[in-house]
Amino acid sequence: MTAEPNRRGRPRKAEGPDTREKLLAAALDLFAAQGFVATSVRQIAEAVGVRDSAIYGHFEGKQAILDVLMERAGPGVLKLSGFDPASMAAAPPDKALSGLFGRIVAHWAEPEVRKFTSMMLRDGADGAGRAVDTVAKRLTPLFRAWQAGGHFDDRFDADWLAWEAIAPLATIRLTLMGSTATPDDLNRARQMAERHVAHFLAVHLKSGVSP
Repeated sequence: MTAEPNRRGRPRKAEGPDTREKLLAAALDLFAAQGFVATSVRQIAEAVGVRDSAIYGHFEGKQAILDVLMERAGPGVLKLSGFDPASMAAAPPDKALSGLFGRIVAHWAEPEVRKFTSMMLRDGADGAGRAVDTVAKRLTPLFRAWQAGGHFDDRFDADWLAWEAIAPLATIRLTLMGSTATPDDLNRARQMAERHVAHFLAVHLKSGVSP
C-alpha cells in the first residue's frame, strides 16, 4: 500500500465554513472562565482544533473577537432589543421603557450572553463601566426628546436620566446574571429590574402628559 503523501499546509478538518462561529464560541467560553486578558490566541485556536494562523483568516486578532462579542452581548444589546429612538420618542415613556428594558433583561438571561457577563466580572469594572456609559449615551437623545415633550422634568440633564435608568440594570446583571446563575437568580433579576423601572418612572415621569 502506498503511503499518503504529506500534505503540508493542509487545513485541519475543523477549518470549515463555520470556523468563525466556533472561534467566537470558544473565545467566549475561555473569556468567561479566565478573563479576556488571560486568554491567548493559541488557547482559542486549540479549543477549536485549528492552527493559530487560522484565526487571522477570520479576525485581525483577539481584540477583534472581543469586539464582535461586545456587539452581540454588550452595548449592541440596544439594537438586538429593537431599540428604535424615533418610534419610542412618540410612544408613552412608561410603556416604551418597560418594554425595552424587559427585552434587554431577557437578552441578558440567555446562556451565551451570561458567559459574556462573567467575562466582564473577571476583567474588572472598567469594561462594565464603559458598556453602561455607551448605552447611556445612546439613550440620552431619547430622554431629551421626552423632556421636550414635557414627559420628564428638565431639572435633570437628559444624560443623567439615561444613566440613572440603565446603571442599576447593569448592577443587577453583574450580580445575578453570570454564567453560573440559577433559575432563581434569573427570576430575581427580572423582578428587581421591573421594580427598578417602576421606581424610576414613579420618581421622574410627569403624570397627566399625553404622548
